[in-house]
Amino acid sequence: MSLTAVELIALGILYGLLRYNAKKKKRLQEASLTQKYQVDENLRSIRLLIPMMITYFCCFMPPLIAFPLYYAIDSSPDPRQYSIFVEAVNSMILYAVLLPAVLFWRHKSLRDNLRKSMGIFDRVEPEGARADGRTREQVRHFALLSYAWEREITQ
Repeated sequence: MSLTAVELIALGILYGLLRYNAKKKKRLQEASLTQKYQVDENLRSIRLLIPMMITYFCCFMPPLIAFPLYYAIDSSPDPRQYSIFVEAVNSMILYAVLLPAVLFWRHKSLRDNLRKSMGIFDRVEPEGARADGRTREQVRHFALLSYAWEREITQ
């Protein structure tokens, strides 16, 4: 039961950090670009960790509950039946399959790469449309950086 408590506390801490960083992001209107980036990375990381933690919790809770119940029902278990019981309640195999699926579901870039490799496109964006070879994201990124630097210099 102590492992259950540790899992629940860790999940609570992650949700608390998510709320804290979301509130902090709202207050960072006049903060430096580095601070904004750090808070955004914190939020992105926590949003990635929470589904992993929930998957872990759901896959390892059945054995954590079942083993104490097994010994409460039968205080002197038969070794021949114990191995059958372990295989019946152990969900490590499910975790090995479910975790990559959850991570794939949470990573939009992985899903987009799979769609591109399969030839499924949601939208058409010509990457080579610019003469200088930069993508729209790169141009936007450097424009935002320039704006932030110019704003800090003028102040």
